[in-house]
This record gives sequence, C-alpha cells and structure tokens, in this order.
Amino acid sequence: MRTPPEARYDTDGHHSGDLTGYRIGDAYELIEPIGGGGTGTVWRARALNTDEHVAVKLLREDLMAEPKAVSRFVQERAILLMLRHPHIVRVRDLVTVGTSLGLVMDLVEGGSLRDYLHERGTLPPAEAATLIAQVAEALSAAHRRGVVHRDLKPDNILLDRVDGELHCRLTDFGIARVLDTPSMTTPGALVGTANYVAPEAVYGGRPAPAADIYALGVVLFELTTGRPAYAGGPAWAILRCHVDESPRRVHGMPDAVWQVVQQCMDKRQSRRPTARELATTLRAVARRTRDDPALPPQSIDERLTTLQPPVVPRQRTSPRRSRAAFLAVVLVVLALLALPAWHYATREHRTDAAEGAHATQAPAAPPPTVASPAPAAAPSRNPTAPRAEGNSAAPSLQPGAQVEGSVIFGPWICADGYTWDLGHPLLARPCHALATDRVRMIGHMQGIPGVQADVTLSVLDVDSGRPADGPHPCNGLMFTDFAPDHDCGPFEARLPTGHRYVIVEKWAYTGRALLPGGEVRGVEFDW
Repeated sequence: MRTPPEARYDTDGHHSGDLTGYRIGDAYELIEPIGGGGTGTVWRARALNTDEHVAVKLLREDLMAEPKAVSRFVQERAILLMLRHPHIVRVRDLVTVGTSLGLVMDLVEGGSLRDYLHERGTLPPAEAATLIAQVAEALSAAHRRGVVHRDLKPDNILLDRVDGELHCRLTDFGIARVLDTPSMTTPGALVGTANYVAPEAVYGGRPAPAADIYALGVVLFELTTGRPAYAGGPAWAILRCHVDESPRRVHGMPDAVWQVVQQCMDKRQSRRPTARELATTLRAVARRTRDDPALPPQSIDERLTTLQPPVVPRQRTSPRRSRAAFLAVVLVVLALLALPAWHYATREHRTDAAEGAHATQAPAAPPPTVASPAPAAAPSRNPTAPRAEGNSAAPSLQPGAQVEGSVIFGPWICADGYTWDLGHPLLARPCHALATDRVRMIGHMQGIPGVQADVTLSVLDVDSGRPADGPHPCNGLMFTDFAPDHDCGPFEARLPTGHRYVIVEKWAYTGRALLPGGEVRGVEFDW
C-alpha cells in the first residue's frame, strides 16, 4: 500500500495532492478524480477483489478537525445505508484514507441532471415528468424513514441508463436530517441552495418532507423552461421571491405540468402533495404530454435583475443598508445586521401586524409588527377622525394612529438608535407608546448569525430606580443569516401616575457563559 502523499490544498481548500494509485487497505485503489464539492472530492476507484469500478467520496482533510463536518459525513453513510431504492445511489462502505474519511458508493457514469439539461437546453414535458417521478419515488422511500434531503437540485440527481432508458439516482444526503433527531447544522440556519429553498426554510424552519416537494417543483419548472422559477438576481432577491412571489407560467407550458408546479410550490406546506402522490401524478402527466415538444429555453426572470434591495431608514448617524449589502458583508465577516427580516412567520401568523407602522416622532422606523397610534396627550390634527368606541375622552386620530380595541396609543418613541456595549454581538432598541390609561412597550433586537439570547422588557421608575412593571420575557430568540431581527413584545402596563419612567431592555446569551449579557434603556417619559 502506498504511503499517502503530502496533503496540499488549492485556494478553495480542495486536496491537490496526487492520490492516483493510492490503495485503501486491500479493498480499493483510487484511479482518478471525477468530481468535487464543498466537503470533498469524488474519485473513481477499483474494487480489488472484483475489479468493479466504484466512486469514493473523500472528505477534505482540513475538515477532519471540524467535528460537525465529520459527523455530517458519517451521517450520510448511515442515512444511505438505511435507504435501499433503485433511484438512490447505494453506499457500500466507510473507509479511512490517510488522515481522511471516504464513502464508497456505486459509480454512476451518466453525469448529473444538470449536465444533461445544459446539453439539451430544455426537456420535453413527458421526459421531465418521468425523471422527476423517479426522484419523487426515491423521496417517498426516504420520507417514510423520516429522512429529508434538504438540498434537492439537478446537481444532486445523477443519471445512468437502464435498458437504454434514462434512470435517475438521487445522491448527496450530506445535509439531510433524520427527523426528530438533533440537527448538526446551526439551529435556525438556512440550509440548501437559494434557487430551490422552500419559503418556510428561508428562516431556518424545521426541515420537513414538504420542503423537498417544493424543490422538486422548482426542478420540474427548470427542466421544462431551462431556468429555475426565480433566477438571475442576487441570493437575497431569489429568497425574497420564494417568500413573497408566485412563479409565472411560461407560454406554451402544458396545463398538466403547470398544475403540478403550482401544487408543489404552494406557499402552504399542507397544500403540497406527498412524494408518493407526486410520483403518481407525474406518471399520469408523462402519458398526457407524450406528444408535446420541448419549449425553447427561457431567459432569466427580469423581475430579479431590476428588483431593488429594500432600504431601512436609520438615524442620520447610522448609514442605510440594504439586504444585498448585508449579505455581501456577511460573506466577508460576521457583521452586525442592519435590516429588518421580511419574516415568513410574520406573513402567515402575525395577523395583528399593522403595515406602515412608522413612528411619526422618532427618526427611525418602528417594528413592522406593531401599530403606532397617536399620543393621548397630543392635540388633534384631524378633527374628523373617528374616536374609539366607549372612550369619549380619547383623542382624535393623528396620521399613523390606530385604534387597538377601545384604546388609542401614541406613536412609538424609541431610543436614538440600536446600541450595545463594546464586544456584544447584539444590538437593542427599546420603544414605548402611550395611551390614556396604559403604556405599550416593545424591544427590537438585531444580531449576528448563530447568536441566541433570552430577552426581557421592564418599566423602571427613574427616580427610585425600582421596577414598576415586568420583567416580560422573550426566551430563545435565535438570530440567523435570514432572520437577523427579532422583536420582544409588545407588552402593556398600567402604571401609577406622577412618575418618570423608562423602558429597559436586557438580554443574556444562551450557551455563551463567558459572554455577559447587556442592557439598553429607552427614552424617559413622564406619566
């Protein structure tokens, strides 16, 4: 057996040493590299006892010092050993190669579905439906065992020929997760490829089979049109479309294909078919469209090339930053995030949110999830505005004011800007709004990806220094690349009059015992 060559890496961290002819024990001999990815290189190898050619996926040696990478690599073997299906690449063995690990798998010679699509431009609807039906059947077997792939795309679908017909083989379960087991990715982190990510996964939602179905809908659209449903713009624009937009039908796409795309890419997970249902439907679609020709390749979606990143109003001392700028910075450093997240959960669950809730007195924008009514003590600027029912003493509504039941609150009055102590990975900004008989409070937080914190809001009597209300807890707030902002609240308090108060926002980091918590105060007010 040869001594492993000295490990060398190129600028991407891939192994650049010559492993040709290297023998793995008395079982396999490496022949030539045939592919690679973010976690390692795939080699063609020969089984010494049978002369059969196999594929060996080698984990990058520099990742061997990363426990998560090693665990994920070993998990791929464990998952694939569970999954025996004609449309899933079979894993045969887990081996050590010098100081690295290797997965021995079936060698699939036909390249990837991505390669095939590049050669053809687009596929006839019947052929596309047949190939995706095979992948759906593979997913059905995986989902029955509680396994979600989480990175479905044409690159991870390999092709070979069986009896002269194209045969799909699903591979690369490296970031798959067995349901109901602890994830080995950062909690709340976005996993997958932007073009194929389901809307519920944009903010690190818990993986579910429906996310794989969504991705298959995107792939079906891509095979028949030559491009994904959302393509051509920066990653933030693509992700935004997954959350806020709907795919546009391409002229000439058969009704049967379009209906499947719509069902798979439904924003509501419960409306998407199961993998088994999808496979059955696609087989029927293939029969119905067997005489339909392939569409000409479509150009990229112009919406994404002209879509402007949203700009967040800031104090004069704080520059405006767009989502695009933020994502670019995150790729270089763990920058503090400075834009509001267009939160999918807000869209679907926070039905009490009020759009256009911008503070009319504070220079910075208040939270998008809470209304900003007019102050009780302010004179009326609109004598014709309605009054709250049952509250004859309530003031008339000002621009930006809203009625909450029978209570009118004033505009949000916030701290001058997001502040934090030196070295903190979180920024905080407490705000309050006043009514005739109560105070509403909310705390905004922005943080770098991977930070989790327990947050509390309290009302403090400025003169005595004693708490007047609270603390109100918001535990386990997780900040990710695409959920950089969180709100704690709103909460309401009835306070004794004749005092001066301030909203205090405190936080303690979860799982970071060496990093002390922080505290920020809002604007003081008389009550």
